[in-house]
Formats: sequence, structure tokens, C-alpha cells
Amino acid sequence: GFVPGLFGTSHGALQFMAYEDLKERYNKYRNRVSDTKLNTVEYILMAAVSKIFAVVATYPYQVVRARLQDQHNAYSGVFDVIRRTWR
Repeated sequence: GFVPGLFGTSHGALQFMAYEDLKERYNKYRNRVSDTKLNTVEYILMAAVSKIFAVVATYPYQVVRARLQDQHNAYSGVFDVIRRTWR
């Protein structure tokens, strides 16, 4: 479970990347300068959408990692976990 656990660090990076991209695209859509400050509702919306994106992108690895760390089942590796989980 250690190697898949390393992929967990990508969650924050994906969320930050999506958050910044959403802010920039939103300001461009509103014909504003890209670094224009957003209001509170806009900030909350951008944060929520970017979090959802990061969770959807990284959740499958968490299932694989947790199953590899499970002491009650024996898996031969990551691909075995994916194959057995899919089945």
C-alpha cells in the first residue's frame, strides 16, 4: 500500500490546479482581469468544484491502497487488487 499511498499527495495538487484554473476561466468569462478578487460565494463555489474534481480523480487509488493494507486478504499486487475489485 506504500506506493499507491504516494499518489495521495496528488490530491492537493489537483485541487489547487483546478481551483486556480476555475478562477482564471471565471474571471475571463466575466471579462475581468485574471487576478480580480472574487466575492465570498464565488470563492466557495470554486473551492467546492475543485474539491469535487480532486476527490473524483483520486478516490479510486484510495480504495486500492486500503485493500493492499488490509491484513485479512492476500493480493499479489496493485493489478490484482484492481482486477478483483472490478470483478
